[in-house]
Amino acid sequence: MNQPRSILIAIAASLSCNAAIAAALTIEVSDIAALTGALMIAMYDSAAGFDDGEAPPVKAMRVEVDAETVLVSLEELAEGDYAIKLYHDANDNGEMDQNMMGLPIEGYGFSGNGGRFGPPEFEEAAFEVREDTDNKVSIELR
Repeated sequence: MNQPRSILIAIAASLSCNAAIAAALTIEVSDIAALTGALMIAMYDSAAGFDDGEAPPVKAMRVEVDAETVLVSLEELAEGDYAIKLYHDANDNGEMDQNMMGLPIEGYGFSGNGGRFGPPEFEEAAFEVREDTDNKVSIELR
């Protein structure tokens, strides 16, 4: 007779654990110069990935560009700190094009809109995602 009750408790506990990862995030990317190609977005949850490339992104996506401002919605994220780096692959060749000096010639950006003189550190670009809040990040392309 206790077994059905313990099963119900286990199910309820697992449902409450899943609720903790039900956070959503909207990424708004603005100042897109050309309505061609795609945004290549990488989202990290640590400095090891964002700063050093030692860890893969927790989310990576390709989003078609169809307006000067693009909204990207992500669901079921774990609560925590994240940072985003992205670029506009305007010619759709799968890479961030650079000039002869190694400077980007396609639009790029970071969460927190930092990195005026090189990529920002994770701490500068980090933002918090929490359940039951309006999690939104705005990134202006350069």
